[in-house]
Amino acid sequence: MAYEPSERKKRMQELMQPIDKQIMMCDDVQDLFALASIMVVTSKNIFVQQLGRDGAAQIFEKIVEDLNKIGRAHV
Repeated sequence: MAYEPSERKKRMQELMQPIDKQIMMCDDVQDLFALASIMVVTSKNIFVQQLGRDGAAQIFEKIVEDLNKIGRAHV
């Protein structure tokens, strides 16, 4: 199912609400890292199941590319 851009943004905001609640439940940085780690693993599994290994790899390559840009911007 494809969303119109305005619908996608609204839906993503709705889906983010329970994640925001979980972030607020974190007591310290260790909890935040644990939450972030399980979110990455779960995201990876979703991407692999829906897009296959190569599709998932392309997404994570783009994430690494974006992280590298952030790193260079702060130097």
